Amino acid sequence: MSLFYLGPVALATWYGGRRAGIGIASISCVLWYGTQLASGFPYSHPLIPVWNALIRFGFFFVTSSLLMALRGSLVEQRHLARTDVLTGLCSRRAFEDRLDHELAMAQRRSTPLTLAYLDLDDFKAVNDSLGHAEGDRLLRTTGQAVKKALRKTDIAARLGGDEFALLLPGSNGHGAQRIVEHLGRELREAFSASALEITCSIGVVSFLEPGVSATDALAAADALMYEVKRQGKAAVAFRVVGGAPLQGLRDDGASTGGA
Repeated sequence: MSLFYLGPVALATWYGGRRAGIGIASISCVLWYGTQLASGFPYSHPLIPVWNALIRFGFFFVTSSLLMALRGSLVEQRHLARTDVLTGLCSRRAFEDRLDHELAMAQRRSTPLTLAYLDLDDFKAVNDSLGHAEGDRLLRTTGQAVKKALRKTDIAARLGGDEFALLLPGSNGHGAQRIVEHLGRELREAFSASALEITCSIGVVSFLEPGVSATDALAAADALMYEVKRQGKAAVAFRVVGGAPLQGLRDDGASTGGA
């Protein structure tokens, strides 16, 4: 009979939380106690059914607590798997999932989407000369600047090492340029405050008619970023894919002034 009540207690705890689980446990114990009284079963002492009900409640309570701990652990593990621990940005896996989703939504709604790929220039030299602790501090600083510059609807990730990606849903070339220029200002301020002479290279690709895969979109932005690297670093390059070219969009690797 305890197992009959255990199912609802477990489900209530898992989906409703500790309070829901304890509430269902209390109701279950009252119902069990009522059925025992109604059955007319002879007990050697009138407090025995009360004691049994309390024992069952303790069992349900422990079960509820264990399930809450298990659920909390699973949620934390899922969060860690989808979050870069160092910067607090999305992990690569989480970013690619979101990119897949946003590309599908953009194609369905016929809306633009922009993807930016950012790489810190000469980051290895920082690690080699100042140590990995300073390199980690620089990555955290970059992550904070990225968070500060983006809109609530935008998504940012650290893809690995010193590489970052930004997903700007609904942004065409001009909209992306404004956001990236704001990002450049935030990065300059952050790097200046850290007393490090560091710059970054950014490739920004706007898809006006999204129909590419997440892999191809990332590869396009990555290739454009490396084109900036080859041309001297410390700059931003913009490219528009699909639709008519946008007048006035700078796509010549315009410098962000140290971003």
